[in-house]
Amino acid sequence: MPEVTIAIPFYNAEAYLEMAILSVLSQTFTDFTLLLIDDGSTDSSLEIARKYLADRRVKIISDGENINLGNRLNQIPGFTETKYLARMDADDIMHPQRIEKQLKVLKDNPEIDVLGTNVYSIDENSDVVGLRMDASNDELVSVETFIHPSIMAKTEWFAKNPYDVFALRVEDSELWLRTCDKYVFKSLSEPLLFYREIGTQYYKKYFKGFPGVFYILGKHKFSIKYWKFSLKYFLASIIYLFFNFLGLEYILVKKRNKLQLKKKKYSFYI
Repeated sequence: MPEVTIAIPFYNAEAYLEMAILSVLSQTFTDFTLLLIDDGSTDSSLEIARKYLADRRVKIISDGENINLGNRLNQIPGFTETKYLARMDADDIMHPQRIEKQLKVLKDNPEIDVLGTNVYSIDENSDVVGLRMDASNDELVSVETFIHPSIMAKTEWFAKNPYDVFALRVEDSELWLRTCDKYVFKSLSEPLLFYREIGTQYYKKYFKGFPGVFYILGKHKFSIKYWKFSLKYFLASIIYLFFNFLGLEYILVKKRNKLQLKKKKYSFYI
């Protein structure tokens, strides 16, 4: 039985899915299952995934339905037979040593419930443009939230803490807010994921999350931390809208990274 399952839910991800898959298959740690979950894609994503079924580690779940990300994320623990489960998005790229290093930390520090990592920010051309957190050392950092596709935990943790599917587009934020006081959250300051940030008009992405944020407020109307999150979210959407009007939204996108890097290619695969 493999030790780790790496789960990638995907929907119409033909532009980057193959790169994501190859980055997993190129890991220095090889004893894993790669679980690819199709959410009713209408492009060539499923065909791309099927190309890798010759590798015994690859499994595909496809029922032809489109039921959204939250529901797919909640299905994953039921399909997982390994002790550990790692998240991954279909447009991101794993550092070759991500699984090896995260697994070692979890084994050496059993008190940790969820472990994330620092990330490199990459653009649509897979050029590295920034570093999200300070990486001056390789220490573990206590956190209350994560870059979602960087996390790894025991499968039982995900089973006990499902995503709220009604918190549309903010499922992960709702999960961290709900669980951070009950569990030990840590992140490696070492970047072990290449996190893709592309597109323009980010304010529209914030606006699409409004129904989910209003739902969270209704569900946790007496919780200060949910009000703080929601107010911060609404303020960010307004700021992004204003900067977009001025043609300066790219400045805010860059500011997400702790360190700005000169664009460069990275050799992703060993």
